[in-house]
Amino acid sequence: MTADAYRPYEPQKSPVLCVKCHGISVILTKAQHPATGEYQWRFTCLDCRIAWPQEQHGGSPDEYA
Repeated sequence: MTADAYRPYEPQKSPVLCVKCHGISVILTKAQHPATGEYQWRFTCLDCRIAWPQEQHGGSPDEYA
């Protein structure tokens, strides 16, 4: 897809969707795993407040930041 008269910019990557409500109000944070104590990247939906590890969604943190 290229830029046109209605969209004078190149399209960006589609937003991350929530695994539960499919909303786009998702943030990427680094949180401590309660069992292992290691820090990991996870997504959190601001609408339904569910969180899931970034590895389960696919991709790398710099793709979504």
